[in-house]
Parts: sequence; C-alpha cells; structure tokens
Amino acid sequence: MPLIDLNRLTEDLLLAAPYERQGKPNSVPQPHAVPDRELRTEPHTEPHTMDAAPPVLPPALPGDPVGALRSRTAVRQWARGPFDGERLLRALRYAVEQDGQLWAPAFPELPAPVAAVLAQRVRGVPAGYHHFDPSTGALVPQPYDPPPMRDLVLQLEFAEAPVVIVVLGDLAAAVDRRGVHGHRLLLARGAAFAHAVWLAGLSEGAAGTVFAGVLSSAGRTELGIDGFRRAQLLGLALGDPEADRAPGGKAGGR
Repeated sequence: MPLIDLNRLTEDLLLAAPYERQGKPNSVPQPHAVPDRELRTEPHTEPHTMDAAPPVLPPALPGDPVGALRSRTAVRQWARGPFDGERLLRALRYAVEQDGQLWAPAFPELPAPVAAVLAQRVRGVPAGYHHFDPSTGALVPQPYDPPPMRDLVLQLEFAEAPVVIVVLGDLAAAVDRRGVHGHRLLLARGAAFAHAVWLAGLSEGAAGTVFAGVLSSAGRTELGIDGFRRAQLLGLALGDPEADRAPGGKAGGR
C-alpha cells in the first residue's frame, strides 16, 4: 500500500478551490436502496441516510501558509524582543472564524473553545493572564496574578516564549450534551483551534510549538482552570524565531 504524502495533501487542501455542490441547489443525495426484508431484521432502527450538508472550507489564512508548512521546525528558542500583538490577535481571530465555520455548524450543542493567553512579551498587550473575547476580537484581562511562567510549565523552554495560549473547554457541558463522546469531541475541537492559531501565526513568520499546556496543579490554583467547567485542552507557545532560526536560516529545530 503506498504511503500518503501528508505534506502534499495538506498543501492541496490549503490551495483547494471552494466546494460546489453538483446538481440542484436543494437536492439531497439518496441512500442506496435496501431490500425490505433486510430492514425488517432490525425493527428498532431507522434506515441510515446520508448527511446532506456539503463539506465546508476554512477561511483563507493570512500570509503564506504553504511556505510556512514547507519550512516549519519544532521551536524551543525565541527572539528576545516582544511579539507583535496585532499578529497574535489575527491568529486568534482566524482560529475563531475557522471554528465557527467548521465545528459550530456540525456540533452546535458542543461548547466552543476559549483561548486563555499568558502574555510575557507581547507588544501592545500588558503582561499577565487574558481571555480572548470572540465578540470583540480583543483580549480581556482576568483577575489572576499568575506566577512566573517557569512555575506553570513542565518543559522550561516553553517558559521563554513571548506568549503561551491555553485552549480551554467546558467539559461539563460537553458531557452533559453528548455523553462520554462529548469529551473526545471537545478534545478534537480544542486541538483544531490550537493548530489553527499555530498555522495562522506561522503563515506570518512566527514560530511556535503545540504542547500539553500548563501544569494541572498550577493551572487550578493560579489560573482557575478547574478541569471541569474550564478544562485545559491543549497549549501553544508562540513568538518570533531567533534570527538564525528564521525561515531560510541555517539552524533548525530539534
């Protein structure tokens, strides 16, 4: 069986033309005919029908996402200067837009992810703990005074990043509405959100690494991440790369 070239597949998806449904605008694909005797073998089940909703493409990324994917490396060291706050906001807005186009229509009862932002060196953003407000596209300071980043993460290289984004989700609501499967869906939705922020940042020249997030104990005591109403789904360290690790540089990631 031939191997799948994931890099090429990803590039093809990013460059794909918008989907167009074939046939009449309101036409719905019909399922294959099933003999009546087969339907009677399962009297308590309904015949399966195909989902009429067409696939949806995510919004267009800023910058050069294909070029970013081709030159990406895992990053553990960042430039010492501040990260551009507007670039951070653009990445967060893109992730919210993608989540709204791809996830919200498919799982309207699933709670949307929340982006918690630990800013250390971000131009135009005060150092501290913030939440991203999708309705205004701005960061809202939270009533917590977080300790040094080194006390919040297990891998100390992430403590040097200009900004760490922690994706949170309402696990209680997800399980209440979808049962145990709601937890898996919430994790998948949170991972998609974190990777959307990562890819949007990379497409504009940033560097970053998706990782597990802050320590559970520190998140609970220092940031109010209770693991239930506010459950940590994934983390992302983001910033500008060191000068010798910028795209086209000689040094590479691990």
